[in-house]
Amino acid sequence: MMIKIYLLAKIIHRLFLYLTSFLIIFMSITGLLLKYSFFSRLPFLDLVLVRILHNDFSIYFVISLSIMMLTGIYMYLFPHLRARNNRRP
Repeated sequence: MMIKIYLLAKIIHRLFLYLTSFLIIFMSITGLLLKYSFFSRLPFLDLVLVRILHNDFSIYFVISLSIMMLTGIYMYLFPHLRARNNRRP
């Protein structure tokens, strides 16, 4: 049963790794657009929309990173938990 949970955690971790990577790129681009004032001179760029998108996607970024962190911790602890359970008679 522990191996099935480990494999599921590995799949979930990998999926959220890709999602988190995409969100990091998106958040960094929108953050750069908001940080530097020379982007405000571009007529086709709506900084209010960029700010709203950056703010809205930050929640998904935190959730994705948290799930990836929890599955990563489980995969890190799995060999220790498995060895501990195998020692018991």
